[in-house]
Amino acid sequence: MRAFVAMRNYITTTTSVTAELAEIRAKLALLERNDEDNAEAINDLSEDMRKELDNIYEAIAALSVRPQQAAKPRQRIGFKK
Repeated sequence: MRAFVAMRNYITTTTSVTAELAEIRAKLALLERNDEDNAEAINDLSEDMRKELDNIYEAIAALSVRPQQAAKPRQRIGFKK
């Protein structure tokens, strides 16, 4: 559990990872927009591969979003008067 929390914190604090993801997404979008020269390269990726890439992007995006935590009062630990 701590490892996953540490990974999420690392991803949220590291802007280079986010920048690389944005760059990869931009390159993929550029490939999809180009004309017939790039159509063969796009068609080489099977539909299953595209779905898996989309799932990976969504999972990384979900990890990079920090969930809102409810501010509830914490109970003190130790001796109570």
